[in-house]
Amino acid sequence: MTTTTDPTKPPVQPYRRVLDDLLNRISAGEFVVGDRLPSTRELAEQHNVAPMTVRNALAELQKQGRAAPTHGVGWFLTEPPEKEPSLHERVTALEAEVAELRARLDHDSTVSQ
Repeated sequence: MTTTTDPTKPPVQPYRRVLDDLLNRISAGEFVVGDRLPSTRELAEQHNVAPMTVRNALAELQKQGRAAPTHGVGWFLTEPPEKEPSLHERVTALEAEVAELRARLDHDSTVSQ
């Protein structure tokens, strides 16, 4: 694999190159949920890096919830976790719920009078 360097950008860590390549391949549909990823050795050879560098990239994929290891078998692509709602989305939902509760209280108080 050849890499071009852009003097205006900071160098990319080797594990990040491996990780980015895997993420690109996943996005392109080369791997789908349940697929076994290439072995650490295969990835190390493809990217001309040490196996530990590949393990760091795979650990990051695991941290993101995108891959999981099976001892003695390999790494498998997993379903990424659902995206957590942003703070803004959560506040908006709570405001709507509070408004609904207020409307109920107002309705209940006018009915009971």
